[in-house]
Order: sequence, then structure tokens, then C-alpha cells
Amino acid sequence: MNLARTLRVRYRVARPVGRRYPLLRSLAWFVVLACLLPISPVRAQEVPPPVEPAAAGPYRTYLPVLANPAAPSPFGFDLRLSTSETIMPYVEGTNPRWSRAGDLLWALVEPNRGSYDWSPMASLDTNIRRLRAAGIEPVVVVQWTPSWAQSIRGRVCSPPGPQYIGDFVRFMQAATQRYSQGDLRVNYWEIWNEPDYRPDQVIDNSGTGCWATNQAPYYGGNYYGAVLAQVYPVIKANNPQATVFAGALAHFWPDDRVTRGFVRGMFDAGAANSFDALSFHAYGEWGAGDRLIFKHASLRALLNEYGLTPRPLMAPEIAATCDTDTNCPPYFRQKQANYAARIYAEAIALDLMGALWYTLASPSPGFLHSHLIEYKDGKATPYPAYYSFRHSAKLLQGARYIGPPLKEPPPDQINKVQVLTFRKPGSTLYVLWVPQIDFPLIYNLGVPVGARAICTDQLNMVEPATYYCSDENRDGAIPRAVNELPQYVEVFD
Repeated sequence: MNLARTLRVRYRVARPVGRRYPLLRSLAWFVVLACLLPISPVRAQEVPPPVEPAAAGPYRTYLPVLANPAAPSPFGFDLRLSTSETIMPYVEGTNPRWSRAGDLLWALVEPNRGSYDWSPMASLDTNIRRLRAAGIEPVVVVQWTPSWAQSIRGRVCSPPGPQYIGDFVRFMQAATQRYSQGDLRVNYWEIWNEPDYRPDQVIDNSGTGCWATNQAPYYGGNYYGAVLAQVYPVIKANNPQATVFAGALAHFWPDDRVTRGFVRGMFDAGAANSFDALSFHAYGEWGAGDRLIFKHASLRALLNEYGLTPRPLMAPEIAATCDTDTNCPPYFRQKQANYAARIYAEAIALDLMGALWYTLASPSPGFLHSHLIEYKDGKATPYPAYYSFRHSAKLLQGARYIGPPLKEPPPDQINKVQVLTFRKPGSTLYVLWVPQIDFPLIYNLGVPVGARAICTDQLNMVEPATYYCSDENRDGAIPRAVNELPQYVEVFD
């Protein structure tokens, strides 16, 4: 089909947003693009206005590749139990594969030994059902030890005592039977959340810890591995299609000695074949790269060390966060949008099983302002990062990474253009950005002479800017002005 007939061209000038000299940077962006692209600028919005839920479904776009979404993407998010139906159009608008549905709390289901009461899990059940109704796979986290089984008295984050491991196994047998079919079926299980935290590092209602100890070399990971080795076959017996995530590890950084020792302890305790994916959490940037890249390299090396190279890695919590719950700097939401526009491309390049944003929607401050949608008094207001999330997920639909192995970028890359290369049916997709820069950097993307191409930028807007950027002068290059907000260039065969 003629590309011109399938694409309605719309030209819009992208305006960079940054931490310093916003006016100068804006003027520079307009001047650069005016020189590079034969376009007629129209007024660009600085921040996308809130949209009502009804408008959050299919939106206008001019990329043929987005017209008919195929299978769900490997991306998703954490959908809080308290989130109302108002959010569901935004959920479905991203076409996610899965979502964390909530916590299955052993302490509430079995407050008295040997007697199960599932009624406290009514909100979890409701969330699982609405995700299933939307065609989204729910992920459930199992945690909280009843008072009678705690190895650390008075702490629900405690591991079960050695004499109560069998009780936990029986609980998991009952749980996976209950959640094995119909609209309550759960195929993805996490056994505890961030178990590599010590009890003195967390509070009980934080939903983390606390299996770790100060005792080298395994820091408590051997005990976690011993329990996991007993739980895993029970889950598989009730649901052979179930996927069990070990972790999800907080994976401290840059000193990951405790986490690495914890994982070695798991493996040396016999749990190397008692999980289907090793999961970890990664938030924000680190130098010229993102913590997702650095932590992935650390854990992949451990898997390789134990002969587990084919075992996948999973990131059930990723996000850009503010350093504090209060006084978040004014540029944070733009930095968050920049991160959301690139992090899923990195997840594919790292060959992660999946990556889930924590969280989709919350009243402020939420978890360090990480949420993509402000939810208050029944009203949902998307932040720019939500649109970056949605647009990048759709642009990456069906993409397969073909670039060199993604490695830890050295510090001297912090102000240089980063390029990730993907193959899609009938095209090559490039993702370009600069980690930190004050003014746009001119970059000539090498392409076949005369290549037809479509560029997409302003991913942080309700509707991104999409336009032809073909090699019309036939010099084998597509010039781009690149800044911190990633842009996507699709070059057709």
C-alpha cells in the first residue's frame, strides 16, 4: 500500500523542557528544527491538559503501525486495590500484558493456625476479576506471616519460623487451588516483596522485607531459598502454567553486596530450579544510564555464574521517583516523562520478561510521586509520563532489539546521543535521546539512501507529533535535534 495514502501528515515543532534555562532551550529548539525540517510550526502545548476517562481510549494518531494493536505489550504497572473504575479506561488504553493486582496476605487469611478465612481478600479478588475482564494478566504478591508463625515476633514482614514452613507450604497449596481457574485465575506469583531488606530497615506496613540478616556470606538468602524450594512444586502442581518470581529483590545500589550474597544463598540452598524468573526493582537514573541496566548486569552475571543463563529476569517495579514526598522540584514531571519514554525500549533491549511501572494511579504523594496519574476525589488527571508510557508502548509493539548488547554506559556518555535499534515487520525503529543536555544536539541518523521514514516526538503530549522525515535529499542521513525527551524514528524497508 502507498505509504502516503496510509499516513495523514501532521507537522508540529517539539519544544524541549529541562532543568536549566528553559526559555533559551525553547528558542534553540525552534531555531534548530526550523533549519532542519521543512515544517510549518503550530502552537505546542507545554503540559497536556487533563482528559476525562472517556477520552483515554483510542486517540488520533497518524502512524499506520499503531492503527491495529496486536498482542499486549510486555509492559504493565501496579494497579492499587483502592483504584476505582474511573482508572480502567487509562489501563486499557496502554494495552498492557499484565498488572500487579495486589497482595495475598497470609496473616489475614490464616490468623488462627489451620483455619482459612478468605474474606479479607475480597478487594484483591475484585481487582483480579476486573483485570481478567480487561484481558490483563494479574500478578499477585504473597507476604505477611501470621503472629503464631513469625520467626521475628511482632513483625508481619517476618519469615515463618523453621517449624512453620510446612504451614506456609499448605497455605500456598490452598491459595493456588483457590486462584487456579475462572475469573480468579492467577498465573504469576511473587513470593514476598523485597526480601533482601533486614527487619531493622523497614516498617511492617511498607510491604517489604524482612528475610535478610547481617550474616555473611548469604545474608539470609539461604533460608529464603530453602522455603522457596518447598513452595515452588506446590504452586506448579496446582497450576502447571504458573510462573513463579523469586524476589522481587530491592537490589541495593551501588553497593549490591547484600543482594548478591542473598541470591547466592538462594541458589546454594537448592532453589536454583525453584523459580521461573528472578525479579528485581529498579528506580530512576544512575549516571549516564538507568539503574535498570546496572542491576540487570549484576543479576545476569549471577545467573550465568550458576549456569542459569537462559533464566529470564523480570522487573515488577520500575519508575522515576522524586527524592522526597514533599517539595518535589518543578522539573520532576518532565524528567519522569523522559524516563517513561525510554525505559521500555531499554527493557526490550535487555530481554526482560517484563517491566511494570509502580504505580499507575494514586493520590499525591503516593510512593515518592512515582504515579503516572493523579487520582483524587474520583477524578483522574494524567501526568505527561502517562502519555510517554502509552505512546512508547504502542510504538514498540512487535519490536525486536537488534543492536549491540546493552551495557552500563560510561560517564562520558551523559551528554551524547543514545541510540537503540529495533526491527519491526517491514521497518527498523530507532529510539534516540541524550541523558542530560541543556540544548538539543544535532545528530545525523544513518539510513539507506532515499529511505522513507516517520518521526515521532513529543511523546509526553496527549497526542504525539508524528510526521514524515524521509531522506528526501538522498544523502543517506536523517538529521535530528535530540534532547532528553526520547524520539522515535521508523525507517521503512
